[in-house]
Amino acid sequence: MEDARVSVNAARDNPQVASYAPAELDQAVATLRQADDLAARGGRLGEVHQLATLASQRAAFAQDAARTRSEQAALMVQRRANDAQSTANLSQRQAESAQVQATAAQAQAEEAQRVASSMQLRADAYAPPAYDYRRRPNEPLYEANVTYVRAVVGPPQQRCWVDRERVGGPSGVNIPGAIIGGVIGGILGHQIGGGRGQDIATGIGVVGGAAVGANVGRGSDGPVYTQNVQRCEYVPTSATLDYWDVTYTYGGYEHRVQMTTPPGTTIWVNAQGEPRV
Repeated sequence: MEDARVSVNAARDNPQVASYAPAELDQAVATLRQADDLAARGGRLGEVHQLATLASQRAAFAQDAARTRSEQAALMVQRRANDAQSTANLSQRQAESAQVQATAAQAQAEEAQRVASSMQLRADAYAPPAYDYRRRPNEPLYEANVTYVRAVVGPPQQRCWVDRERVGGPSGVNIPGAIIGGVIGGILGHQIGGGRGQDIATGIGVVGGAAVGANVGRGSDGPVYTQNVQRCEYVPTSATLDYWDVTYTYGGYEHRVQMTTPPGTTIWVNAQGEPRV
């Protein structure tokens, strides 16, 4: 009985047993109590000894079960910590890759801005200068013969678009991100210049904005990314005439003027040969 009591008390004092094997400890305590009751009633010694032995065995089993379950719990905690570390490492790699893509997209946006500025300069170069052709009060006018007329159209326009290419395993593409980036880029590009130059800048701003909206996803085969590839081509402008380049002679000298309407065989000029309408 004394050995059984020592075994049960040792199990009670072990905090692991209380945490991981409470049911087994309760069985050992109940068996020891039965042995005490039987001994107090004057029961047969063999039956008392048998119950005491069973109580010791159940106390030892409670100790073993608590130790095993404690080790399993520690392994589970370690496994979860390893999984969390792996997830953190993967997220770090994805963040680094996204940063690289953002840097590349920014470079594309800056290049698009440079192209837009260049196109604006070309458009401005083709724009006819503004002259005041109005007749002055009491200004005498004379007829000058038109010798050459050339119709001038606007410059060619650059049309750009973005093709999305996927890198990595199968995954969906974050299309809303590209759309939002394109809208923002278009708004910014619309602030540049005016007329056709502003339209061109708006289109290129859409390209840059869509590039910044590059998507990062994750498929079943690992991290998946998409990259934007910008492609451009020059297309002819419309057949609408911008102005008429007119050459005429007056006073023995040849003059040139740009007009918004086609001239006849002669135009009106002042005494200095400046055109008047």
